Amino acid sequence: MEHIRGVGVVYYILFSLQITVVICLISWQEIFRNTDDTPTETLIAIGQGTAPLVITIAAETLVILLTLEGTVMLAERYLKRRYQIGREEGREEGVEEGLEKGIEVGRIKGREEARETLRRQKRYNARLKAWDARRLKSIAAGEPFDEPMPDFDDDDDAEEEDA
Repeated sequence: MEHIRGVGVVYYILFSLQITVVICLISWQEIFRNTDDTPTETLIAIGQGTAPLVITIAAETLVILLTLEGTVMLAERYLKRRYQIGREEGREEGVEEGLEKGIEVGRIKGREEARETLRRQKRYNARLKAWDARRLKSIAAGEPFDEPMPDFDDDDDAEEEDA
């Protein structure tokens, strides 16, 4: 309803402007060109010159507004379609970019895990060397050695030894 009221206001303004211009032109012609007429005859001539044009101007104004509304409707459709296409393209690019970033994040995490495994291996090697040194020292001294060999997964002991 609000849209129809807005179109009606635009129609009225456009129609009024056109009628005003037509009345001014016909009045100018009757007043300045046909100077023999009396004021009453001049007013009648202006009315007779304007009357047939009112219907034409009303129809022409309607055609202008319908053309304008149709153009706006087509432009909105086009823009909505372009928006949807752009949105889908953006979504596809986002998925591709997300995959690329995901692969890169996976590579980074893989490198971090490899570094952590290498650190754990070095700590295990140090514990194993210390255990072997204690074992060899015990054997050389002729003492019994019953300490178990350190496990790779027993990293708690390594942290205590590191501290």
